[in-house]
Amino acid sequence: MLAIGDRVIVCVSGGPDSMALLFALHQLQDDYQLSLWGSHYNHKLRGKESDQEAEFVKCQAERIGIPLLVEDDNGSLLKTKGNLEETARNKRYAFFQKKTLELNAQKVALGHTATDQAETFFLWLFRGVGTKGLGCIPPVRDNLIIRPLIETEREEIIGFLKEKGIPWKEDPTNKAGNFLRNRVRRILIPKLLKEFDPHLVKKIIKTTEIFRDDDIFLEKLTLDKLNEISIKNDKTNVLLDINKLEVLPVSLKRRVIRYALKTIQGALRRVNFDHVESILKLIKSHQPHSQISLPYEIEVYKEYNRLRFARALKETISFYYEAYKVPEIIIIPEIERKITITTLDWDQNNSPLTEKNVALIDFEKINFPLVVRNWKRGDRFQPLGTQGSKKVKDFFIDLKIPRIERKQVPLVLCGDQIAWIAGLRVDEKVKITQSTKKVVKMVII
Repeated sequence: MLAIGDRVIVCVSGGPDSMALLFALHQLQDDYQLSLWGSHYNHKLRGKESDQEAEFVKCQAERIGIPLLVEDDNGSLLKTKGNLEETARNKRYAFFQKKTLELNAQKVALGHTATDQAETFFLWLFRGVGTKGLGCIPPVRDNLIIRPLIETEREEIIGFLKEKGIPWKEDPTNKAGNFLRNRVRRILIPKLLKEFDPHLVKKIIKTTEIFRDDDIFLEKLTLDKLNEISIKNDKTNVLLDINKLEVLPVSLKRRVIRYALKTIQGALRRVNFDHVESILKLIKSHQPHSQISLPYEIEVYKEYNRLRFARALKETISFYYEAYKVPEIIIIPEIERKITITTLDWDQNNSPLTEKNVALIDFEKINFPLVVRNWKRGDRFQPLGTQGSKKVKDFFIDLKIPRIERKQVPLVLCGDQIAWIAGLRVDEKVKITQSTKKVVKMVII
């Protein structure tokens, strides 16, 4: 966990675990030539009591000559409407990450113990998680987060503190009966230790290690399969081939789905087994278009034979731009695209176009300004090479353009007439003919 000369930020709440961690690392400081900082995030959730804990941590850090990094919450936690515990955790970790960058620290030490590991094991078990969740709290994460006490039980922690004369603070919320973790800590585990196995915590530690080792292998297999069946894979959109997903064993399907969700969100603490199963049911749906909503504002869409994972759209995308002259470049920041518009002299010896992102239309058949906007209900045009007009919506359906993408397709219009559905089709009425002498060239990038 530690290397000679490491710069380490020690997270200290004032409770027994973090106080033991701070003083234990202080004892190792000279042997390992460590640079140590204590860090304390004051959530301000218990008024004066929170401030007193912060002052207590400061005094104890000063007692052993360790500088303390402190940050107070700005009051936003008290206004939290969602999961308070998760929001508080995210704020703490953001603070630790910021200080890590500022101090060029190699490690952030947290005070999780074997008892925490056992509690977490049961919490995840009650949620119905797989092997990844049952691996619980890793001793080392990303070669940055370390948990030196993860195999030490709380009784040993208390014994160390008493032996060394180290004070600590008890968080009164740890005794509140309305928190599941507290009931596991105060009722379930003591009963199991007393009536079933006094060595239960140590055995759980071994079990979680087995799960973590298995998960390392399975994660690599999952990533390989995800790459095989991905049509698109980035932090905003993951698109999977349903036909390729369906042939995988169900256990691997679940893992691929979770990995896709993780790509969009990162942590998946509120995504459980039932959510994954709902996605598997979505895949089996006979409807070509369907969707479900998940925690973290994630939407999962079935689009014909594709499965899309994306953030829920905050609002409907809408854009409108005009081009009064050529050459011109229309930048569309709403969809991070642009359209270049130029003119070319034309004769019948010119090579026909093959690129989908380029359109050539007869200059004499249009008037300026050209309008670039997205699709609206009721829009119609005459696709090149066809007789009569067609609804743009039906055109999208024929091409299996997903609903989520339709508002992101630019239309180029001359007056009320669609000249080009960008990247897809030119209108028959503005096509190049044998009499064409000059063309407008449009490229979507």
